[in-house]
Amino acid sequence: MNYRVIRGMFARAWHNPSVRVAFVSSVALILLMAGLTAIGQSRAAGAGTQIRATGTFTTVFPLPTVTSTNSDFPIDPDPITRTSPNNGVNNSSIAERTYGDLFILSRYAVSSFTGSLVGTTVTLQTIVRDDVVEHEAFQMNAGSFFGTLDGLRGSFSNINHVVADRSRCRPGVPCPGSLIPVEGRLTVVEGTGMGELEGICGGGTFKSVLDSTGLPTGVAEYDFTFRFGKDCKANN
Repeated sequence: MNYRVIRGMFARAWHNPSVRVAFVSSVALILLMAGLTAIGQSRAAGAGTQIRATGTFTTVFPLPTVTSTNSDFPIDPDPITRTSPNNGVNNSSIAERTYGDLFILSRYAVSSFTGSLVGTTVTLQTIVRDDVVEHEAFQMNAGSFFGTLDGLRGSFSNINHVVADRSRCRPGVPCPGSLIPVEGRLTVVEGTGMGELEGICGGGTFKSVLDSTGLPTGVAEYDFTFRFGKDCKANN
């Protein structure tokens, strides 16, 4: 069958109204499906997507909700006056230890993000403070973020390493957070992304915003870069 025969068959079929309607409908359906696919790919994070996220966050440390007689709660490493409705319990730590000059504690933290990230991170912080030699505190925070990234809604787990400058602190003297600037790095735990953030990896840095005197303002700024798809090892 040569091309003239094929062209003749196509011409005769095109003169049939029902064939024309079917052909136009098929083309429209193909274009519609392609458009929906493109929209879905632009909406959800796809392979090769990279998003830079910047903004700020603030952090609070929830207090216990009940009175505890556990021996892990006898002291507050920085006994700042706190308002507490919990029958006098005013310690945000959930466990405290000392080892030589080191003070070791664990506590929960809740951070609220604004900017490219809008949402909440809840972390369990493990902290080692050295006010004698290093005059720093070192943290490993494991937590989960839930909210949106550039409008993409979902969640992921993350690990943070944080260093706090405690050079203004002295052993045995209360040292409020207003004297302690921090800087750190956030890393997404690959394979934990859910919702529209499925397949996410990456991370970046954050640090305290300082006032004109060099003291922290209670706000931290972040600069993260997130990737998706085959750029993340867990997706390969």
